Amino acid sequence: MGIFFGILSLICFCLLASKVLSAKLRFKKVDKLLMKVHKPISVFLIITCFVHILSVVPILKNRNLLVVISGIVNIAFMVLLIYLCHRIKERKKKILWHRILTILMAISIIGHFTIYIIDFNNYQENIKSIEINHINLKNVEDGLYKGKYNAGYIYAEVEAKIKDGIIVSIKLLEHRNERGKRAEEIINEIISAQEIDVDTISGATNSSKVIKKAVEKAITNKQPEPLPLRE
Repeated sequence: MGIFFGILSLICFCLLASKVLSAKLRFKKVDKLLMKVHKPISVFLIITCFVHILSVVPILKNRNLLVVISGIVNIAFMVLLIYLCHRIKERKKKILWHRILTILMAISIIGHFTIYIIDFNNYQENIKSIEINHINLKNVEDGLYKGKYNAGYIYAEVEAKIKDGIIVSIKLLEHRNERGKRAEEIINEIISAQEIDVDTISGATNSSKVIKKAVEKAITNKQPEPLPLRE
């Protein structure tokens, strides 16, 4: 949902920015049309940006810091543009500031989307590179094993309890995701099969892979915590 409204915001901005080109190139009919729809598109841009922000707030901690910073810069330029357009009365000065801020905003938006695409591609590569290695549980000493795996957009941290070569339980300490909540069911599958590399949960494949990798990282941890004495 966040990316959808982000793309809508980009389209609105491109339409608004094209007004500068139509005026420079003296496309009178196009310029006149863009002038008529300038205010409605501006309002729609503000709305889509607002919805985009609300949509991405819950998942900001999963995003690259540069994506967040460039997004904040975009918002700052937009707010400043709106403020100055209403504050400055002199037409020439208003047009000058409008063009300067539009150019800066364009650069910022391009940077924002470029960073996002690079970040998303890195996430996809991280997911593709996940391989689950077979572990002979008989060789694993008793204890509580903690492990985590960060694929970028998805992060999982688990605690696995091993006793007598058996996975007794797995606690999911943290699972940062967007649409992968269903993948948490895979913990029961791992315990039931006594094998990490079980089939992924349909509709939550990426989160399933990350959770499995976190379990593998945990069990291969060389410094487990001892089981409580009552065990």
